[in-house]
Amino acid sequence: MESSTGGWCAGMLPRALAFFVLSLWVSSAWPVVADSLTIGNAKALSLGNAVTADPPGIDSIHFNPAGLARIKGRVLQLKMVAADFSVVMDIGDYVDARKNRLQEMKATGLFEDGYFDDEAHMSTSETEGAALMLPFFGLTELPAIAAPLGGASYSPPGKDVTFATNVYAPMMVGFYRQEDDPGRFIGERMSLMHLTYFSPSFGLKVTDEFAVGAALTFNYVGVGMDLPIRAPHAGQLFLGDLQSQCDFVLREEFVGFQDLAPQLCRGERLGLYNQLAYLEFEVEQELVPGLNVGLLWSPTEWLTLGANYIHSFPIEMDGWFRWTNGDNWVAFMEPLLQPDANGVSLAGQLNSALSLMGWSFPQGQNLTEGDASIAMEMPEQLMLGLSLQVTDYLKVNVDYKFSGWSSWQVLEVTFSEPVDFLRLAEIIQPDLAGKQRIAFPLGLEDTWNWALGVEYQYSTNSVVRFGVEDRPTSLPDDGLTPLLPLGSGTLYGAGLGLKLDSDAVIEVGIGYMKSSLEMPGGSAQVGNSLDPSKLIYSPYAGSDLNVELEMFLLEFSISQPF
Repeated sequence: MESSTGGWCAGMLPRALAFFVLSLWVSSAWPVVADSLTIGNAKALSLGNAVTADPPGIDSIHFNPAGLARIKGRVLQLKMVAADFSVVMDIGDYVDARKNRLQEMKATGLFEDGYFDDEAHMSTSETEGAALMLPFFGLTELPAIAAPLGGASYSPPGKDVTFATNVYAPMMVGFYRQEDDPGRFIGERMSLMHLTYFSPSFGLKVTDEFAVGAALTFNYVGVGMDLPIRAPHAGQLFLGDLQSQCDFVLREEFVGFQDLAPQLCRGERLGLYNQLAYLEFEVEQELVPGLNVGLLWSPTEWLTLGANYIHSFPIEMDGWFRWTNGDNWVAFMEPLLQPDANGVSLAGQLNSALSLMGWSFPQGQNLTEGDASIAMEMPEQLMLGLSLQVTDYLKVNVDYKFSGWSSWQVLEVTFSEPVDFLRLAEIIQPDLAGKQRIAFPLGLEDTWNWALGVEYQYSTNSVVRFGVEDRPTSLPDDGLTPLLPLGSGTLYGAGLGLKLDSDAVIEVGIGYMKSSLEMPGGSAQVGNSLDPSKLIYSPYAGSDLNVELEMFLLEFSISQPF
């Protein structure tokens, strides 16, 4: 008995030390943005995605291709992922500087009723359901995100190599709002889709302790957005001020406005919060190659170390766009476009003057359609992990991950045709706008994050799993935006696995995450900025914004030898 006890203690001591080091690792890790949430693997989800050193079957292709070497014979995997993303945005009061300015202007009594009416003021916006950018169908509204996925693997008899392919979605996010929702000005419908539809892969057992693997992935990537545009910018306040004092600016002594004032005063009064335009675009790239490589090393029977690297890859998406000017903007511009007795319009004269500086003035093209494109780069990722068999029944996994999100600094959409409204934006903010382009600054940062999973072998044929993953945002502190409602949060997962007499394995996993972003009025460059030099893009100028993202995930899979 004494010898047995001593042997047990000797075996448990290194495991306890490893578990202690593992705990320190978790507590000192840095933060990540939302990725790999919709792979569809129930085991990974229930373990908080801490599976780099404990790769989950055929989905090892994504999490660590070296794990394929553990699969023998022929295996078919079918799976289902369902997700519900809900985004709630509270649009609060104006900050004092904005509120005082508006009150001063309103107190003059010069502005028409309704000029200051802001439908979004002190309101709440909530998404209605999912919108996904789908191959062949484009941006499509759905009640929830749901997708059947799957793959297959084959290991030749007597060989130490396993081949596989899989269908999965590293990123499948999107939502839509109602047409009268006050949050629609930051996105009525939008989606980013990354689907891996073919992934020839292998895992090779080099020795009993060491395995390597690689996957060549063929991906579809698509982005779609429907965006009603308004611009309660300082420039529009100035324009409204001029229009409110037409009797004064029409006087001959008001130098500099004798030619402009009649046309300006005949045009419709633009309300400060009128919808000025509506932008729609869908772009995609059907074939984007990618590469994953992974390693697994088991120096002892109770410890496994893993590493996985997902290579970055450039994307050049092409598609279409449609820009429609709002009725108010059309009515405002109409007098400026009317020719005088000499057949020359004021808009034409202004255009001639601005052309000397390389700019141009809107020419009344109220509907513009054509081709659109976006060039960007999917970030590289590095996952490091260990799997510790603490006892015969208890296993603990820990991952530490890097994502190179700094490659997403600006999301720029390029148009094949000049957009009339953007001619003005080019003058005010040329770094983010031009006649044929509009850019949304993101400024994302590289991130590190950790994940922890625990698996308990409840019986010979069943396991229970729990996991947690820290997912802080990759948005910088000075670059928060409701355009990307990805605040810091924690993913909680739970699930179970059951092996049947037929050797089929059924796995179920659930996940939940909630995050929030608080953006006081004027703090979000894209969202609620009061900076007069920034026209792109602050539809809630000066308003306090609070965005909350809540996500539920359900994933189910069955793996069956065949």
